[in-house]
Amino acid sequence: MKILIIGAGLTGLSCARELHKQGHDITIVESRAEIGYPQDKPSLITGETDLSNFAPFIHLTDTGCRRPWLAKSMAQHLPITYILRTQASTLTENFDHTIDTTSQSSTKWEGGVTLTGREPQTEIIAHRSDGTVECWTQGTLPDVEGGWLELLSGTFDEENASVDASISRGIELASEPKA
Repeated sequence: MKILIIGAGLTGLSCARELHKQGHDITIVESRAEIGYPQDKPSLITGETDLSNFAPFIHLTDTGCRRPWLAKSMAQHLPITYILRTQASTLTENFDHTIDTTSQSSTKWEGGVTLTGREPQTEIIAHRSDGTVECWTQGTLPDVEGGWLELLSGTFDEENASVDASISRGIELASEPKA
């Protein structure tokens, strides 16, 4: 079966991985120019998903990783077709089934990356092994000593923000019946 997956985030990539294992012909379409960038969700790890295969590439800790690096690593290990910088509605090829993995949330979040020890109290905090910390809040991102190394923003529900939740959602979408 030829399946189109909309979105090359962790949800789309994990969905594609499951469907590829089942023998389907998978194409992922992504509106952005690069898989994993810009980062629009936290790199929080809850421990529900085994990421050990990707650990050398993503600065994995007990609470966080480099989410964009995980997405890129997953994509590199998937022998499927990627179409970047394209809206699904512009494709002319016919697919047997389409799965939209993009977020439908309207909850806006602001995030930043700082050094360990400089992180403010925010709703979501993910420590990475390279000495950096991601901090995410629904309010205004507070100032930190030395300034933020990187600013992030995204739209997501807190219960679906973790790396584990994104991967689980992709696996769930892959298991739904295909019409």
